[in-house]
Amino acid sequence: MLSSPVWRGSPAFAFRVGLLLGGAITATVLVVVGSLARAPLPWWARWALVGAVLVLVALNELRVIDVRLPENRRLVPEGVFRLGRHLGPLQFGIEMGTGARTYLPSGLPYIAATAVLLTASVPQALVAGAAFGFGRALMTTANLNHPGDWDALWARHARLTAALLSGAFLLSLGTAAVATA
Repeated sequence: MLSSPVWRGSPAFAFRVGLLLGGAITATVLVVVGSLARAPLPWWARWALVGAVLVLVALNELRVIDVRLPENRRLVPEGVFRLGRHLGPLQFGIEMGTGARTYLPSGLPYIAATAVLLTASVPQALVAGAAFGFGRALMTTANLNHPGDWDALWARHARLTAALLSGAFLLSLGTAAVATA
């Protein structure tokens, strides 16, 4: 479906905008709910919980342990295209950008969601949400524009990619923890 001509030109732009909006919506919900959840916890306990989720997800990504993280294991329905050439891809992007209506190929967004829930301000949450949507847009664009079998290439390097992304999360969260302490 992603290689379809429907994803070329302005519908693709609408889809990518939807991904960014979906990430921002999810981050907004997380920061609002998080402002209640984090109130009774000292800063170090919140960061300890983020660290625990990071370790759990990293071990799962590296296949050291096998934990099934919650996700909605279905695709966004094709019925969104009833809205037309531009609004359909926009809605599809919003639903995919929330991360709540489709598969998550990695557990790493759970780390970001936990950090937003327990530590982020509203602007930080919006940046994190937009970054999630941007990451999904990059993945979609890479898949569409790769000359070969992108999925096979991704699968072949999945373990290395998981290690690099987990390390990047550890570094960025460690920096954020030090900066907010």
